Amino acid sequence: MSRRANPTVVGFFVVAGVLLTVVAVIMLGGGRLFHDRVGFMSWFEGSVTGLQVGAPVKFKGVPIGQVTAIRLENPPGVSAEDWRRDVRIPVFYDLDRNLISRQGAAVDVGDPNEVAELIASGMRAELTVESILTGRKYIALDIYPDSPALLVGDTEYDDFEVPTITTGLEWLERDVQGLMAKLTALDVEGLVEAIKDAANQIGGLTSGPELQEALAELPEALDQSRRTLAAIETLAVSSDSTMRALRPNIDASTEDLESAARELEATLASVRAVLEPGSPLLSDLERSLSGIAAAAQAIAELADYLQQNPSALLRGKDVEDN
Repeated sequence: MSRRANPTVVGFFVVAGVLLTVVAVIMLGGGRLFHDRVGFMSWFEGSVTGLQVGAPVKFKGVPIGQVTAIRLENPPGVSAEDWRRDVRIPVFYDLDRNLISRQGAAVDVGDPNEVAELIASGMRAELTVESILTGRKYIALDIYPDSPALLVGDTEYDDFEVPTITTGLEWLERDVQGLMAKLTALDVEGLVEAIKDAANQIGGLTSGPELQEALAELPEALDQSRRTLAAIETLAVSSDSTMRALRPNIDASTEDLESAARELEATLASVRAVLEPGSPLLSDLERSLSGIAAAAQAIAELADYLQQNPSALLRGKDVEDN
């Protein structure tokens, strides 16, 4: 005669099996069983270093999803050569509708019309550094009303495409990463030893006899400097007194020079007036010079005549002619 199964034991095993099935579904599904997710994608320019699958997606800092895939492919209609010049990386991410609703947002990210309105109003995706030390990144969604909506328009995927925007902070990230790499490669122990050696050398220098002698001579040098400055100050005071005593004589000499200059200028004006063309004195002088020239000519003729007729002095010119 067969033994009857215990209903309690059977029920326990059934409940345990159901629970194990639910747990397996949750674990294998990554928790998606109780989430309503909508697929989105964005084409990012340049490098996406630091972005990993599972990285959060935030809207104005509020988590609303996570990255699901990062691929390396060229956009549709773009040749491989053009793509190499302008590399774009497609990143896929899911937005949790239930999570967004629990956050209090009155928007349905699964409605194509509402998504189109969000993009038209300026919703853009950008890569943001979550930790400068680790270099981890996440996708930040925000509203930029004045930014252009540059869409690739890949019809191969059903995910909503969100345009990207570049904030210009990539150079800061590269500089910080380069600085961290240099700090990591820095020989800290060697630097500490070098500092210790420099400190020891400075200590030896300060305790050396040369420095002690220089410090001993320092008060005398300072006293000599003070005496020199006092002598310079006395000389400056004496020079100032001398200049004050000489100032009246200098002023008088200056007045005499100015008076002489005025007289010389008047004399030059008179000379210019006398020597100007057409002045009376110059005309008289010209007439006198002309008379003197005529008299000199007559004397020359008389001398020539007497040389030819010496007896003319005794008989006269008319008798000589007769």
